[in-house]
Amino acid sequence: MKKDRKKQIQLFLDINGKMTYDELCEKFPNVSSMTIRRDLEELERGGSVLRVKNGAISLTEITKYTEGGVTNRANMHVFEKQNIAEKAITLVDENQTLFIDGGSTTTFFARELPNKNYRIITNGLNIAQELTGKSAPKITLVGGDISKANQTTCGRKAEMFLGAAEIDIAIMATSAFSYKDGFSCALREEAELKSFVISRAKKRVMLLDSSKIDHTMSYTFAKMENIDILVVDEYFPAELRQEFKRRGVRVI
Repeated sequence: MKKDRKKQIQLFLDINGKMTYDELCEKFPNVSSMTIRRDLEELERGGSVLRVKNGAISLTEITKYTEGGVTNRANMHVFEKQNIAEKAITLVDENQTLFIDGGSTTTFFARELPNKNYRIITNGLNIAQELTGKSAPKITLVGGDISKANQTTCGRKAEMFLGAAEIDIAIMATSAFSYKDGFSCALREEAELKSFVISRAKKRVMLLDSSKIDHTMSYTFAKMENIDILVVDEYFPAELRQEFKRRGVRVI
C-alpha cells in the first residue's frame, strides 16, 4: 500500500511539476499529513523529488530547463536557487510590470510566481514557456537575436524593443560575480541587454547563489552599486553581505 502510494505521489509530481503538501493531502484523504511528509522524505532520498517550502518538486520537472547549452545547470544548486526564488517572490506586487531575465535561477522564480495579474516582459525562452501555464499574467517575449547557448533573446533589436517599456522591477540573473569586477556573463550581446534593462528599471533585483561568487566572465554588465536588492542563499559570505549593505544595497 505504501509503495503504491509513493508511486502515485511521484506520478502526481511528475505530471504537475510541483505540488504543495495541502494539494497532496487532498489526493490522499485517508492518510495523515505526516505520512505524506515521510513519503516525500523517502522519495527525496531516492533522488526523484526535491522537498521545498510547503511542498515538493519533481526532479523530472527541474531537468527540463537548461542554461549554457549542453551543460544542464538548472539541476545544480537546486536548493539554493529554490530558496532564492521563494524570497524574491515577496518583492513583487500584483499589477506591476516585471522584467524577468533569462537564466536557471529566474526560471525557479517564474515557476514560483503566483497566478496573478502581473505584466511580464522576458527575454528568456524558457521563462516564457514556464509562464504559459499561468492564466492571469500578461506575458511579452522580447524580440531580437536568439542566443542558442542560453535560450535568450538579445542584440540591438531587443534593446529597441525594450526602449519603450516601463519596467517597475527587473529580476536579473548573473553567470558570475566578483568583488573586483562585479556581475558578468560570457556573451557581449547579453551583457549589453542586461545593462540596458538595469539602466531603465525603477527597481533592480539581482538573484545570486553563492556558487557564482569569486568568478568572472568576459563581460561585466553591473557593479554592486547598480542594483537595489540582492537575493542570496544561506551560504552567502557574511563579509560580502555587509559590503553590499555598505553600498546601499538591501540583502535578503
